[in-house]
This record gives sequence, C-alpha cells and structure tokens, in this order.
Amino acid sequence: MTKRVRVRYRRGVLELLGPLETLALEEGAELTVELSTTEPTPAVSDATAATAGAWEMLLDGEAFEQEIYAKRLHSNRPEVNL
Repeated sequence: MTKRVRVRYRRGVLELLGPLETLALEEGAELTVELSTTEPTPAVSDATAATAGAWEMLLDGEAFEQEIYAKRLHSNRPEVNL
C-alpha cells in the first residue's frame, strides 16, 4: 500500500503534518520513505548559481589571492631590449 503524507523538517526531525490513522500500522512496523522538496530546482541555464559555494571548503581564497599577487611581482620572462 502507498500513502503520501506531508512532513516538515525542523531541528533534524521530520514532523508529520497530517494523521497516519488511515494506514493501520502495527507498532514497530518499518516503512520506506521517499523524500521530495517543494523548492524549485535550479534551471540548467543557472548552473553557476546552483554550484555557488561548492568549493568553499576546498580552497583558502585569501591565501590563493596572496599567492597570485606574489607571483605577479616576479617575472620569469627575459627582458625585452628595443
């Protein structure tokens, strides 16, 4: 039997928004739960916004910026004589 119920996620717990009496569940019964959100998924054209922040913990942005500026100070190109 399949029954759809609405829930709210709050403080790490799913709270039922409707009764379960119509399922006639026995105490200790195990259920399979399928979750879906009502929030819209990002459009393919908005892929950049959808991945914003994904690299946040993988790179120290401030150190990376300082490294770039430090490398700009040193030139490994030969000097051009005109």
